Amino acid sequence: MAVIETRAPAVSLPKLSRRVLYVGPAADEVCSIVTQHVGEIDIRYESDVRAALDVARQSRFDIVVVDQRDDRLATRLIVPLIAGIGYDVKLVVVSSLKDVSQYLTVPGVASVLTSPIREGQLLRVLGLPSKPKHFNAAPRPHQEKALQKRGRVAGSVQGFFNYLMALVSTLYKRAAFLLLLSLFLAFAFYALLIGYFLLSSSWGAPMTLSRGHELVNKVEKELTELRVALSKTDQELTENAMDKLRSERDLHDAELLVKYSLGTVEKEIKASVRKRKTLAGNVKRMAKVRDVLDGQLTSGGMSDALEDLYKKRLIDKKTFNASALGLVEASQRLAAIDGDIETMKSQLENMDANDGMLQSLKVGLETGGPITSMSSASADLLLLVKQSVDAKAAHDLAKSSLESGVVKLRQLKESQAVIKLQIAALEGSALARAVKERVDVVFVPYANLDNFQPGTPLYSCLFTVILCQQAGFVGDAQPGEFNSVHPFFGKPIRGVFVEAKITKPVAATR
Repeated sequence: MAVIETRAPAVSLPKLSRRVLYVGPAADEVCSIVTQHVGEIDIRYESDVRAALDVARQSRFDIVVVDQRDDRLATRLIVPLIAGIGYDVKLVVVSSLKDVSQYLTVPGVASVLTSPIREGQLLRVLGLPSKPKHFNAAPRPHQEKALQKRGRVAGSVQGFFNYLMALVSTLYKRAAFLLLLSLFLAFAFYALLIGYFLLSSSWGAPMTLSRGHELVNKVEKELTELRVALSKTDQELTENAMDKLRSERDLHDAELLVKYSLGTVEKEIKASVRKRKTLAGNVKRMAKVRDVLDGQLTSGGMSDALEDLYKKRLIDKKTFNASALGLVEASQRLAAIDGDIETMKSQLENMDANDGMLQSLKVGLETGGPITSMSSASADLLLLVKQSVDAKAAHDLAKSSLESGVVKLRQLKESQAVIKLQIAALEGSALARAVKERVDVVFVPYANLDNFQPGTPLYSCLFTVILCQQAGFVGDAQPGEFNSVHPFFGKPIRGVFVEAKITKPVAATR
């Protein structure tokens, strides 16, 4: 800013009594107040803080006025610097009303003036009377010329100042009008946008997708995971098919073992029936022999006949003794027959128990049910029982393994079909195609989805709602739900992506 200095010729003015330095942007305002006191003070105006400090250090001033009305940090810092300048100086601060008490507490500040500056306040602080000293004095000839010259200069300065103030006032009014008009238009446009987004259901947020975008990376990751899952499912299918083949072979082998064991059991049952029939006949025959022999021995007829024959001398002593010994042997034979009969009866009972066990084995092997008579088996059939039980267990295990393998194989095939469908759906989506090429999509909230059917024209607008022109057509909707934020209100919303077949690439950025 230019330096404004008011000076008079040395020959026409008395010696200056004080020097004043004004630091601030309102030099014209201060100049208009002190212009009638030319000759009484020497005042210098500076708007730059650094230049003011340099002037204050080079020359000695009696009063320094610091204008703090614009709250600049640089002018705030000059107050303590001027207070510590190194010589006695009267420091006056011009501030707003709210900061007066703050500056009164600063060391070195002598007075604080409030804005706007009133003439009487400033003159009293500068030590000047309300009227200049030469106001009532008759001017001397050389002083009259100087006063006329200063009056012309002051008139020119005042005229220029008045013109400048009028120009500034006009510009200020026009700038204020333009500012108010722009604010009104901004609020009107803001209200238009609010009304549009509240009432319209035909808007969507365009987006350009390419590799590296968060959504594209997510879809690429999902595709990779699905392909890995498909490979794992294929591997499990192969392993399960091999396990199924092994289970079928094991089941076939187990069926052969069951068939062989069942044949053996049936042969044992038939042999047992024949043996039981034979034993039953033997028991009956032995019982008859025992009854006859017992009847002869208990009746005493044979003993009496021998004695009668011996008495009649029809047999000798030796024959009598031999015949009597035969009777003793017959008694022993009767006892042996009784023992044999009991033994055969015991065998029949054991055979009945074995028949029950064999029948249980047969039923279990034929129907696959449980074997219920295992505890009644005899020792000579333990090997057959173990063989039958092992064959049945192997058959049950192979059958269970085969059934489980069939179920798992069906489930794996269903999983494989589902994964293939998911992969096909993702690969056919625009998000997956964005891995290899640029794809334009539009995020559409659920409330607006009815207006974004395939084939619907798309329009791109400048400033959201004006200067609209067709930019393409709506494509297919992309699978999945996505979350975004409202482009105007900023709240979270849910919706889907639809592919945008854009004919003007610049529309994707609007």
